[in-house]
Amino acid sequence: MADKNTVDKVKELLNGHVYAPLKETAEKWLEEADEKYDVKDKAGKAWDKINDAADSFADASAKFNETMNTAGEKFTEGAEKFADKAAPAVDQLMDKAAPAVSKITESELIAKLKEGIATVNENIEHFSDPKVREQFGEEAADQIKKHAEALKAEGKKFCDCPACTKAREILKDLGEDLGE
Repeated sequence: MADKNTVDKVKELLNGHVYAPLKETAEKWLEEADEKYDVKDKAGKAWDKINDAADSFADASAKFNETMNTAGEKFTEGAEKFADKAAPAVDQLMDKAAPAVSKITESELIAKLKEGIATVNENIEHFSDPKVREQFGEEAADQIKKHAEALKAEGKKFCDCPACTKAREILKDLGEDLGE
């Protein structure tokens, strides 16, 4: 099951250059987390309730202080303690609810992440293609191809570009370590 860190990584992945099917699936995965569990809404409502409670305590405290100064000070301290104790509970709610998505959506995300990760062999083949070389330019295509060949010589299996690296990190977080 994903945790808040994984959710953040998926959001970070979407901020970069990713191919369309992965982007659509990742957005669906994040949307389901928000819709199904109302993470944002629940957290916002919880904070609103805390703020309302703090406002109510402050109002009551002000009135009470007019007549019983000592008792009013204790009441204010209690309200502050309540707010201090409630904040971690709301944070904990957000941490637990955010990663809760259906296994179906998560498995779709895993499949798309796997599809989007290029192997070094795929990069070598891709940047050997005359059409690709023309599109990227001979010099750029040669640099990328040589980099992929160097990775292969080091025993690496996968492309190390930011998108492929982030996708592999997310897979590992979701229990799908592709290794190296």
